[in-house]
Amino acid sequence: MAPATFGIDLGTTHSCIAHVDEAARPVIAKSAVGEDTTPSVVYFERPGVALVGTAAKNSALLAPHLAAQLVKRDMGRKNTEFTYHGNRYTPEKISALILRELARAAEENTGHTVRDVVITVPAYFGIAERDATRKAGEIAGLNVLDVLDEPVAAALHHHALDESPQTRHVLVYDLGGGTFDTTVIRVSGDDIRVVCTDGDGELGGADWDQRIVDHLLAAFRDAHPNLDPSADEQAMQEFTDRAEDVKKALSATMSRNVALRAGGAALTVPVTRQQLEDLTADLLDRTMSITERIIETARRKGVERFDEVLLAGGMTRMPAVAAGLRQRFGLDARLSEPDLAVAKGAALFALIRQAKKVQGASAERQLGISAADVDAMAKKRVATVVPRAFGVKAVDPRDPLALTDPMRARQMVAHLLHANTALPADTGPYPFQTVVDNQRMVEIEVWEQAGPVASDEPADNTKVGTGMLTGIPARPAGCRIEITFYMSETGELTVHAKELDSGNDVRFELKIGGMDQKAVAKARTDIAGHQVSG
Repeated sequence: MAPATFGIDLGTTHSCIAHVDEAARPVIAKSAVGEDTTPSVVYFERPGVALVGTAAKNSALLAPHLAAQLVKRDMGRKNTEFTYHGNRYTPEKISALILRELARAAEENTGHTVRDVVITVPAYFGIAERDATRKAGEIAGLNVLDVLDEPVAAALHHHALDESPQTRHVLVYDLGGGTFDTTVIRVSGDDIRVVCTDGDGELGGADWDQRIVDHLLAAFRDAHPNLDPSADEQAMQEFTDRAEDVKKALSATMSRNVALRAGGAALTVPVTRQQLEDLTADLLDRTMSITERIIETARRKGVERFDEVLLAGGMTRMPAVAAGLRQRFGLDARLSEPDLAVAKGAALFALIRQAKKVQGASAERQLGISAADVDAMAKKRVATVVPRAFGVKAVDPRDPLALTDPMRARQMVAHLLHANTALPADTGPYPFQTVVDNQRMVEIEVWEQAGPVASDEPADNTKVGTGMLTGIPARPAGCRIEITFYMSETGELTVHAKELDSGNDVRFELKIGGMDQKAVAKARTDIAGHQVSG
């Protein structure tokens, strides 16, 4: 049996894994309990023993303090750890446990060893979050071929189902459990290219759930004024599960009764679809505002109309999403396997990556698909864009103190690489200069846009890495320095800084301020020692 490559949708609330079968069609690998998706929940039963998925979600009802949930929202954040049974876990380690269970169940159900994978990320994920996702895969013992934007994966899967030689522009509206992205993609034959992307990493189905929880809590307190379920962690976990259930149900029905229990009291609360839409109208409006922003960005890049609007992510099953796109923009959206399309597209992308490497007589045997399918996959090109602006911290030359007292002058972030620049991207040299007499070295601080739009205020950016340019001759201030950014097709950033008079330079790949390879190796050993089941 030929080795398989897998695509993994590592989601905030649910995850999914797929591979490509002998007919070059993406197929979901079922979970341990026979489901297409696996809840992204880890329950630490005891030291070194963890449940993942449905079993973990059920166990969380009994002991919520032992369950890790929504961890994707913490990926890439420095100094973030969780403690269970006295052991500390980073978001990467918890995500690795989810990946391990996905891989284990997939191996059991497909007969293939899960080794080479592509893991998807929200299009708006920054460089630290992407790096953390890659490292989670490495900690799980996987060979991460690439991290791929979720909307691109969804579009790739859709394109495989409905190939057309004409150039088309596709708007992908991707609302998942914890993040929202909207992306414009140009599809032309075998060429799939991102035009622009935007999003919010703190907006998703979990926020809808919380609004319902708040509504249920208010109803319960009104009926039982002497009881406060919010003080009971177990009751709150049950309220949260009920909220998610009713949210899903109201996508298909107009009303649903919710049975609640807390403090020895019970209550049935009717919830209607209209109530849900009223409670969450501002959340949906936030997604529409971001969509409006991306439509304007696409228009500036020459995209005047969309041939298709694809809905990705389980939250897009809500009728309010399609209705909102129609009412606000006149767009008719298409729902196409919103829970599964991302994993399937990632599996196709993994096969594309492998097909480009092994073309020739042995390709059919190595990849397990026909030679014609190998050739067809190898011809496909998928190109993405810079998700956010990147720059360096510098003294603001517009500040009068820059000439007289540069150490007190305003600091700014000069963006060299702008959001939605096509990858690979080379900025070419940008001119800078020293600001202090006899300055022998310069620390190159690399900063990433943190807000919805690029700003030169350091508070609106996040420091993501540093490098040191040394050996500058002892001269008066004003020594000329050129800095160049290069970002690869896979989003890896290389910085080159050169002092022109001496010719001294430094070139470094961005070192993310999270786990280094030594920490990854230690975490892999730790996670490998855990007993994990679904």
